Amino acid sequence: MLAKCLSLLLVFGCYSPFAAAAQASEVPAEVETRESQTQTAADPENNPEADVSLNSGDEDEEDDPCYSESQMEGRIDKAFNYLNTKFCQPAIWFDSFFVDDRVEDDARAGTIVRWYNDFSYYEKEGFKYRANLNARLNLPGVTKRLKLILDSTGEDDPFAFIKSTDANSERDIGLRYDWYAKDRVSFNIKANFKPKVEARWRYTYPISDSTVTRLTQKLYQEKKVTGESTEFDIEHAFNETFVARWSAAAQYENRDNGWEFGSSFKVYQYINNKQALSYQAGIYGVDEPYHYVKDASISVTYRQNYARDWLFFAITPEYNWSKEDEFSMRINQFILTFTVEVLFQNV
Repeated sequence: MLAKCLSLLLVFGCYSPFAAAAQASEVPAEVETRESQTQTAADPENNPEADVSLNSGDEDEEDDPCYSESQMEGRIDKAFNYLNTKFCQPAIWFDSFFVDDRVEDDARAGTIVRWYNDFSYYEKEGFKYRANLNARLNLPGVTKRLKLILDSTGEDDPFAFIKSTDANSERDIGLRYDWYAKDRVSFNIKANFKPKVEARWRYTYPISDSTVTRLTQKLYQEKKVTGESTEFDIEHAFNETFVARWSAAAQYENRDNGWEFGSSFKVYQYINNKQALSYQAGIYGVDEPYHYVKDASISVTYRQNYARDWLFFAITPEYNWSKEDEFSMRINQFILTFTVEVLFQNV
């Protein structure tokens, strides 16, 4: 019995060191195999797929229309780059989706054809219909800086974003030359057949990574009337869902209407790639022949892209306070507008 126990102890004692050594040798081999696989996957020479994946990020960044890289190294310029890259997506998307007139007037804006029909019900004036056609097109055989402008909605009016949809406007056909558009500054010149010549300058200044301001100055001559307008916007992106914009405008002409003032506050809400909401409150007034508020309104617009990329519809309930002139009574009424729109951009 004692001999059997001694033999078992000898066998176990001899086996244990060999087993431990074998396990120790197996673990580094497995680790070494994993490390070699990782290095192979990360090495572009040994793994072409890794090279494609690494370069695709840079290519996507360069192709991104929001990608911006300033030549300046200052803190504000870095904030401007970050704002363009990170926050321009919601801002540009909302401006493009709702076709913001003031942003579309920028020298950076591309071509557009927009035909829309407004079916409106006025509480005290009944039903009204209005068809509008706007276009900004490159002329064949000339520089892309020169564009043909067709306007039937009074977009040239700095208060177009405040006045009600029933405001009177003149048809406008002319040419616009986008003289300069770089970094924060843009400048263009427009002439039409009224005749009217207008110079427009815009400066964009980022306050922070999520807040940007714009100053737009216009100087124009229309027949014997000389005028100027100043517009100021401040825009804040809370996130990719909500963007807020406050706008103020002032205009002066050397005729009897004197100064005109207006202000609006707008909040955009993203729902999905085909749906969005816009909440707006605005006020517009004059100081000649005396000070009074000519137009004020609050509204909500639901806009949706439907069936085709170029087909949109919108529903806008609005409450409006308007006064035609100093002698007329103020009209307070509810307005409901249904819009069907055909929109082609960058044609």
